[in-house]
Amino acid sequence: MTIQKVVLLALTLSLGACASLIQSTSISEAYKKYERQEFERTLELITRAENAQETTPEMKAELTYLKAQTYESLGQQEVASTLYQYLVDQHKDSQYGYLASTK
Repeated sequence: MTIQKVVLLALTLSLGACASLIQSTSISEAYKKYERQEFERTLELITRAENAQETTPEMKAELTYLKAQTYESLGQQEVASTLYQYLVDQHKDSQYGYLASTK
């Protein structure tokens, strides 16, 4: 393996690690901001987490549920209902699909 390939591999791995760290930090901060009722910032952090790297289906469901709760707290019931319905339809076997079905 050439030095260029090793450097490229190292950079690729470090970028993946950075994206993962950005994603997990954003999710953690989103929950904190939600608890503090900083809903606009919560939505920004959810978007950052979604865009940092590809999400697993479970993480997608978790972020969508938090997003629905946030819109509900902002009084945007129609948006929240649409997100809850998405969870019921697309993630019915997850805990978030179940929670959404109770809304």
